[in-house]
This record gives sequence, C-alpha cells and structure tokens, in this order.
Amino acid sequence: MRWRWLLVLPVALALVLVATASRLQVFWWPEQLHDVTTGSQGAPLEVSDAWEDAEGHEQRRDLTVTLLEVVPATQVEGFSGPEPLVPVAGSAVWEVRLRLEVDPEVPLGGCEVSLVDTRGREAAAAGMMLGESSVPGPTCEPEGRTGPQYDGSRLEGDRPRPPTYAVSVLVVTDDDAVPDRVRLWWEAPDVAEISVRD
Repeated sequence: MRWRWLLVLPVALALVLVATASRLQVFWWPEQLHDVTTGSQGAPLEVSDAWEDAEGHEQRRDLTVTLLEVVPATQVEGFSGPEPLVPVAGSAVWEVRLRLEVDPEVPLGGCEVSLVDTRGREAAAAGMMLGESSVPGPTCEPEGRTGPQYDGSRLEGDRPRPPTYAVSVLVVTDDDAVPDRVRLWWEAPDVAEISVRD
C-alpha cells in the first residue's frame, strides 16, 4: 500500500515546483531588467519606457541615446574644478560618455548606468570615495540644467534642459575589466544595452 504513495510523490513535487515558479514570476520577474533594447556604440538608439507620475498615472519616457565612448577616466569634478583621478590598487575607473536627445519636459532623474565586461561581470555606477577622490553617482542630466522632477516641480536656480546634450558617468570596475557593453535604465523591466566598440 505504501508503494502507491511513492508513485504520487513525483507528481506532487512537480506541482510544488510549478506553484513556486509562478510565485517567483509574479514577485521577482517584474523587478528585473528583462525588456532589453540593444544597440551599438556610435549608433543612436531609441528608448521608451513607462513611469508613474505623482498622481499614479502611467507616462512614457521616449528618448534617443548614443554611446559616444568608454575610456579610462583621468579626472573627476571637484569643488574647485577638475581634479586628477587615481584609481586605488585593484580598481579601474571608466568614463562612459552618452549623448541624449529628449523632450526637455520629460523627467530623467534617477537613471542607472552599469558597465558589463567581457567576462560578464557587471559594475554599477555609484557615488563613492575612491582613495582621495569622490566619485559622483550617475546622472543623465546636465549640471545646473535638469528638467522637471517627477512631481512636476523644478530645482530652484536651474536653467531649462536642452533637447540634446552629453553627459559623462564614472564606473569603478576591477582593474582587469575590459568593457563589453553599457546598460542604461530608469525603472525595471526596461533597459537599454549598448555594445562597446574596440
């Protein structure tokens, strides 16, 4: 009689796995970057993603981004102007230069940028102290010329954001990293992934 339960056990285990997988998809999948728009360095890439305004209404962010280059960073903006940037042992700092074309009325705060190397390792841009230097966090708006905030307000003293401009984002990686692609996103699941040309 007990051997019959052994026949049912594989079916029960399969049902448990299916139920667990569906929960993972409901709770985990929407927060992951899986809706990928791909491009290559030097070629304008059209990007579109959804965001919610302060009243909970869904809006669209449409823009064109061009990866201009990824080069070793040699300086960082300090309080009194550019300062030399010397990576600490075991690290490298890359400057990711992007050109954006976007309606000046579209909010762009909170962008995220990461660099994936040829070994598949991903390093996210983040504000940090690196030796004696302060590496700023990522921004996709020009200094002093930000667009509207997500609630429609504007930063006091800022001038209007131009429709086309370039920004530089610094990314700290391991010293043996060879850049392969740049990732840019605001809210999951949408992400732009741009390959780096040698």
